[in-house]
Amino acid sequence: MKKRTFSAVILLIILVGSVFFGYQAFGIVMLIASLIGYHELFQIKYEDKRQNIAMIQLLGYFSLILLVLNDIFFSLDNNILVILPILALTIPIVFYRDYDIYNINDAFFVMGCVFFLGFSFHNIVFMAKMDIYKCIFIFLIAFTTDTYAYIGGKLIGRHPLTEISPKKTVEGSVIGTIMGVLVGGVYYNLAIGGLNFVEIGFICLILTLLSEFGDLVMSSIKRYYHKKDYSNLIPGHGGILDRFDSVLFVSLGLSIIVTIL
Repeated sequence: MKKRTFSAVILLIILVGSVFFGYQAFGIVMLIASLIGYHELFQIKYEDKRQNIAMIQLLGYFSLILLVLNDIFFSLDNNILVILPILALTIPIVFYRDYDIYNINDAFFVMGCVFFLGFSFHNIVFMAKMDIYKCIFIFLIAFTTDTYAYIGGKLIGRHPLTEISPKKTVEGSVIGTIMGVLVGGVYYNLAIGGLNFVEIGFICLILTLLSEFGDLVMSSIKRYYHKKDYSNLIPGHGGILDRFDSVLFVSLGLSIIVTIL
């Protein structure tokens, strides 16, 4: 628990410190996180044949840079951001004669990783550029929900939530949702405002649920590949995707909400 807490504090210091230096510095930190997350996903699927498709991995890195930093250091049309990775990651199928090394299923997997991580992290950075308080809201909802779901499960958890993540409990999930809505609602009302309590509560409820589903989705990927953690980068937490799983889904959800509102 001490190791987990210490790692969380260090991570928080890095995030807050980068925001203090401006959204571009924060963008670089998020880009690094996205590249590490992509490496983690690549590692769990292609652990035995990474050397054979190193160029594919590099093309994914390049695509992520374009997606995450768009509208931060440069501005590209969205069509280019989507079409370039599709072409870059499907055309190489023709040049790999061994379909066991790289085929259309691999291309779609890598594209999925690139687009999911690229747009998720881009949303976080772009939110920091447009409204830093909404960017903080993303992390607050995700971290609060995750923390209290963990604490609630440890203290009073009795009923397993899902086989995907055996340690998660119904009680922990409920407590995480309640605290996420309460803490997120108070923050939104004080720091952002512009909506009534019912609207704020509904937004927070949707985002806390997305936070928990995001955790489960990323856990299901690990289970599929028989991995406990994405990596051991962050002591007590695992990899970048073990810590940012909820954040990514909350960022996507808030982006949709902001567009609608």
